[in-house]
Amino acid sequence: MRSNVVALAAVATLFISLSARADGDDPFPYPSEEGMPPLTDLPELPPLPDLPALDGAEPAPRPAPAPAPPPAPLAKIAPAPTTIHTLAAPPAYEAVQVPAVTGAVLGQYDEYHRAIAAYSIDAVPVSAGDYEHCVADGKCTKPSCAARSGSAPVSCVDLAQAKAYCESEGRRLPTEDEWEHAAREAGALGLRGMTDGRLEWTSSPYCFFCGKDDEVARGGPTRNPRLRSWRPPAAHETALGFRCAG
Repeated sequence: MRSNVVALAAVATLFISLSARADGDDPFPYPSEEGMPPLTDLPELPPLPDLPALDGAEPAPRPAPAPAPPPAPLAKIAPAPTTIHTLAAPPAYEAVQVPAVTGAVLGQYDEYHRAIAAYSIDAVPVSAGDYEHCVADGKCTKPSCAARSGSAPVSCVDLAQAKAYCESEGRRLPTEDEWEHAAREAGALGLRGMTDGRLEWTSSPYCFFCGKDDEVARGGPTRNPRLRSWRPPAAHETALGFRCAG
């Protein structure tokens, strides 16, 4: 009950003060601008005193920054050693192994049947490049013409020059029977150039006309491996080459 009376009295007092303020009678008047001192007349504040260092010690000077370490020297790259390559001897053509046969069919009309022992023969004719290497080694003499080079078949070599090259390789020229038998089986053996229109020396003498010193050369423009041809040993033609056997 008493708390209610106190509350009512407080409300009444607030109501009276608000009514008085509304009527211009403010019980809590604000000071006017005339009564306030000008800003220029305000006293200046004294400066702040210097604060002493901690523990009464002088502040330690800031250390100078450490100098940056010098950059590491660049590693010197040693130049790669220079290797001088010497030209190797050109590889010899691959030789094909031909098995022995007891009755090889030979002759223009298949009229001969002769036994042939096993042997090897070059898959392609001797190239001009291989022959030039033999000349550079001092084992062969130069051809009578130099129209061909590189992997092209060598030309313009006589019988003695062809034999000298094969002997420098530890081989020999094929016999007439060996050349014809290989030419007949060229497809099965993987031989090339035996019917391309060029002649090739053999080691067999041509005795159809006795007393003539001719040598058998097989192949030629007929492109028929069965046909025989012959040339004098000193012949050197642009379409006459050879291959070696062993």
